[in-house]
Amino acid sequence: MAKWTSTTVSLFRSAAIPARLSRGIIASAGLALAAGGWLSFDRTLHTAGWVDLASHVRSGDERVPAARIEAATERLAAVRDPGADEFGALAFLRYAAADDALVRGDRAAWQRDLADAGDAARRGLALSPARADLAVALAEIEFLRHGPGPEVYQLLDLSFRTAPRDMWIVQRRIALGLRLIAVAPPDIADHVVADIRILGAPFADPEQYRILAQAAFVAGPAAEATVERQMGMGHPWAFGAFEKYLGELRAHAAQSRAK
Repeated sequence: MAKWTSTTVSLFRSAAIPARLSRGIIASAGLALAAGGWLSFDRTLHTAGWVDLASHVRSGDERVPAARIEAATERLAAVRDPGADEFGALAFLRYAAADDALVRGDRAAWQRDLADAGDAARRGLALSPARADLAVALAEIEFLRHGPGPEVYQLLDLSFRTAPRDMWIVQRRIALGLRLIAVAPPDIADHVVADIRILGAPFADPEQYRILAQAAFVAGPAAEATVERQMGMGHPWAFGAFEKYLGELRAHAAQSRAK
């Protein structure tokens, strides 16, 4: 070990860099790191409010007016050297703007905002590949824009691997998973079944069964049959709660069609 260490020291000493220059390089690198740290802190200080707003939009805790979403996205889009948090916030705010455009019937704005949301989510994932929330959001966006396909499955797989049991991720992921259940590759279908079992666990929060019923109903007969089959193998109480919510949704839809 001593011989290896002395050899290594000799190699460094023989390098054609004067000691004074070496110290200058080290000092410059230190200043660059310090400046980078300060810029990151300064950026976070000025964007924290918008990032927090986006987290409420993402979780559905807060219905944010369209004007405030537009103001937030403009501020975030103007940030110099944005990080994963800023890109993530921009993605969810643009996604919310797309929802508002859809409600207004403005298809051009819907497509534009979806594309912007997808771009922000993709850039956020490039900086923070373990962001399961961005993976799910981007999977939804790609599905809405282009339908099922390899990129959607890859993004869902990333979400399954990085957040297999995070409840709020599962609750969001199940809606897209059940839309894909009839066409997804076997490994993705297995992951969707795992989400069904998580939400359909016995004696859980009844809201989980409601979310599962809503996702199955919207996704259609194949999804309903899949969930009923999985729930039927579990506890009768959970199955009964799911069937109750699903029955209410069916009845409401029938009444709406009859009007």
